[in-house]
Amino acid sequence: MSVAGEKVVDTAEDVAEDVGHAYGAWFKSYMKIFGRRALEWFLVYMFGYYNVSFGWLMAPLFFLVLRDKRAKEKKVKFDIIRSIANADEKDIIQEIQRFSNLPSWVTFPDMERVEWLNKIIRQLWPYAGQYVKDLCKYSIEPSMRTALEEYKLNGFQFEKIILGDTPPRFSGVKVYDDTSRHEIIMDMDFAYAGDCKFEVSVSKFKMGIKDLQISGRLRIMMKPLVRQIPLVGGLQVFFLNNPDVDFNLIGLADVFDMPGLSDILRSIVTEQIGHMMVLPNRYPIQLVEDIDVVELKCPAPAGVIRLNVIEAQNLMKKDIGIMGTGKSDPYCILRLGAQKFQTKTINNTVNPKWDFCCEFLTEVIQSQELDFELFDLDDGPGQDEFLGRANLDVQEIWKNGEVDMWVPLSEAKSGRIHIRATWLDLSDTADSLQLQLEEIRALQVTTKNPLHSAVLMVWVDSAKKLNQIPDPFVRLYVGNEKGETAVRQRTNDPVFEEGFTFLVRNPRTQELKLEVIDQKTNQIQGKVELDLNVFLKERKMEVVGEDYSLSGASGGLSTLKLNITLRILKTALKTDDGDGGPQEKDVSVPAPGEGTEPPAEVTSVEEVMSTAATPLMQMFPSATSSEESSIRQRTTPGSNAGIHGLGRVQLTVKYGPRNNLIIVVHQIENLPKEEDGELPDPYVKLYLLPDRSKDSKRKTDVIKDDCNPKYDERFEYPIPPNELTQRTLEVSVINKKGLLFLQRSPKMGQVRLDCGLLDSSKMTQWYDLAPAADDDEE
Repeated sequence: MSVAGEKVVDTAEDVAEDVGHAYGAWFKSYMKIFGRRALEWFLVYMFGYYNVSFGWLMAPLFFLVLRDKRAKEKKVKFDIIRSIANADEKDIIQEIQRFSNLPSWVTFPDMERVEWLNKIIRQLWPYAGQYVKDLCKYSIEPSMRTALEEYKLNGFQFEKIILGDTPPRFSGVKVYDDTSRHEIIMDMDFAYAGDCKFEVSVSKFKMGIKDLQISGRLRIMMKPLVRQIPLVGGLQVFFLNNPDVDFNLIGLADVFDMPGLSDILRSIVTEQIGHMMVLPNRYPIQLVEDIDVVELKCPAPAGVIRLNVIEAQNLMKKDIGIMGTGKSDPYCILRLGAQKFQTKTINNTVNPKWDFCCEFLTEVIQSQELDFELFDLDDGPGQDEFLGRANLDVQEIWKNGEVDMWVPLSEAKSGRIHIRATWLDLSDTADSLQLQLEEIRALQVTTKNPLHSAVLMVWVDSAKKLNQIPDPFVRLYVGNEKGETAVRQRTNDPVFEEGFTFLVRNPRTQELKLEVIDQKTNQIQGKVELDLNVFLKERKMEVVGEDYSLSGASGGLSTLKLNITLRILKTALKTDDGDGGPQEKDVSVPAPGEGTEPPAEVTSVEEVMSTAATPLMQMFPSATSSEESSIRQRTTPGSNAGIHGLGRVQLTVKYGPRNNLIIVVHQIENLPKEEDGELPDPYVKLYLLPDRSKDSKRKTDVIKDDCNPKYDERFEYPIPPNELTQRTLEVSVINKKGLLFLQRSPKMGQVRLDCGLLDSSKMTQWYDLAPAADDDEE
């Protein structure tokens, strides 16, 4: 046979083989579909044949449809995040510009670009595998094992850890310049959407997760700074708030990837991340030997926030009745970092009154927020329905000492929540203890949640000369609270170096208990009981490096080395107008204690504000130039009635980290009386121009018969940063008294602020009211 003939035969054989493979693949696919459909029809037939309730068929179909829909949504979200993680920053911004007309100079508000860091991480990522494996095996695995044992799931361990090729990404960084000279504070927007895979075994069952997603604001504190290389003594790494976590389940766990069950697994993972590195927990890294390890691993908190969730109004109606009337069964979840509280549920109301009090240990002040989430309790198997969320800036509470205001709910059609938050400093003297105990007694009349008068910090350094060769750990008790150190393997002289912080109700009557326990036998090696009243008499109420003998230890030679510090809570000083109510501090006040009256603006500030108002006057040509600019944008020195005698309004205006414009209407001074001498019934109305629609309108409550009304009400507008320069905030004071058609004008005065010229260093200011422009209808 010729060469050409052989080639033809070979080609024919290849084609026949390809056709055979294609037909085989088609037949397998067809039989798979046919078998699935046949099984479905057979099940339906058997359900009908045996007269089984139709609900038994619909229930699994309902969950399968929900699961399929949820999986598709997660896949789209994950594909978007992964494409962003793998793309260059320039390409991302160009794509954003195509759809939002984002100016080329806009990247991230108050953040700097770190694309160079992402390139370095991409190069280093293949070498990070061993570190992550050690972190999972020695840090995450023990905590997960303990958490799952509460659900009767024993023997948790990692079987396989694959990081994948997609590294984490930092979308921006902010370095604070108003900190102590002994530390550097840096915030980074962290996002990871990798192709990793983790396989674990629990109670002899194998399962795993893949496509892990984590995103949140990560803070890195470099402290202390030292005079030797590497110049930084240690690092503290933590999330300011709980990060967003999502993942897909594989293996046996895929059965639990349904609404309700999957949420339990996600909450467990989120809690473990919170216990590791969400405030008040930190992940410390020591870089230099000769530094204060206590300060690195267990720094003292900045203070305590005492929070009172009083009530909510006009919540959404989630349980709709037959006649169209509605109700809800609302409760509120409060979070600060990894700390969480929940109010009781008030049934059948959209205006619940909780009067719930709790206290949060506050580690840092800058860029942390208190989060409030409201839900409608459902008795069925489904999730509780979401009613809205709100937030308060911790720095705002710290500045003012006390904040008492109504906060509107975001992500909701209606609703607002009444919150009172008080900042408590930590004092190293016992002078304020009695006053704090009296405040607690007054508050405990309306709330059952325990309140506290002191903070106890315990540093468990080491133990010596324990009996036998145990696997020791230390368990601490203060009242109903407890803490545990990590287990140290097979040693008589364990070094723990772990710190704990407890809230104390009354240090005169409570005590601290510590037990050294052998994990293998669960036997107590020895214990220490200390009366906290003793530390009230110590210098600065602290004991450092003290060796305490362990009672109950055979031989009597075992000791436990501790640092113990007691701090009394002290209500922070706040500005006050004399009636005892909470007032917002004016940021122009030089320092606490230098006076409570709002200071007059200096000439240079007037000139700055007058200059800043010029672009605004160009947008509204009806106003006269320099004089009108001064009227609208600055406070008149020495005149509390304003330059027109119409009064003045105190506002806080700032752009928040969640791309929202936040306005707090505090109070108005010296409104004029009506012509017949009657007092007005004023309220404040807001518009975010040029939009005058119903969605842009915000209103305060009406205050009856008052020329000096106080509101302390907060409002928010969601607005992207690229639109901020195109918006103007209009603040109008309206008189509600009488019939509007009999009044000459219901508007008593007005202020207009250019949102593109907001000064972040002067968020709270007084503004003179100017004659209103009649360009909208009441």
